[in-house]
Amino acid sequence: MEAHEKPEFMTMLAEALAGYEKPLPEAGMVKAWLSQMAEFPLGAIREALRIYAVENTKFPPVPNGIAALCRNMDGRPGAEEAWAIALTSRDEADSVVWTAECAEAFRIAKPILDLGDEVGARMAFKESYIRIVAQARAVRRPAVWSMSAGWDPLRRLAAESRAVAAGLLPAPAPVAMLAGPGGDGPDESDRARAQLAKIKELIAAGAAAKAATQEAAAERRRQTERQQRHAVRLKLWLHFDGMVA
Repeated sequence: MEAHEKPEFMTMLAEALAGYEKPLPEAGMVKAWLSQMAEFPLGAIREALRIYAVENTKFPPVPNGIAALCRNMDGRPGAEEAWAIALTSRDEADSVVWTAECAEAFRIAKPILDLGDEVGARMAFKESYIRIVAQARAVRRPAVWSMSAGWDPLRRLAAESRAVAAGLLPAPAPVAMLAGPGGDGPDESDRARAQLAKIKELIAAGAAAKAATQEAAAERRRQTERQQRHAVRLKLWLHFDGMVA
């Protein structure tokens, strides 16, 4: 959170506490809030406050709890989702886009999976993944996504395009995207090009529709937030000005 965003954060906090019929806290607690939230983007704090309000209807939020929620909203998948992603890598023709923690946990679990014990492998994966993710979050290491490329260029393109549309990977150069592991480049046949173009069109259409839906929802949220801020702004500024001036 940037320094100029502190007033907006205080507005968000006032609105969150109002839902529990609580006023803004005293100066010492305000400083604790500002200190705990300093490392997180304002958008992550807003979402954490929203999630907290949905999941905790009786007790108002405290700085430590919201900070913990913000750390867990770092883009890493949960253990079950990570396991489903990791299983994709069993097919050498397929390509998988995963986090470093997911890849490391699967490396630990794969020998058990190769023995045919899928239940044991899943348990080993989840235990390792949860531990590795906790260690990464403890040192505030951001999530890093990468692709483990399979030999099928069409599946590789589809996997990478989905990841790009989801914001997990940057857009790659066309030749690098199609070249297989150790290969010299894509098959230039008309059929292959047509298939690739069709995949691109489908993914682009899906991404555009998703983006339009998200933007409409975001605009509705922004309108609601503007109305709420307008209702509490005068009272908030009088309170805030005397506490952090």
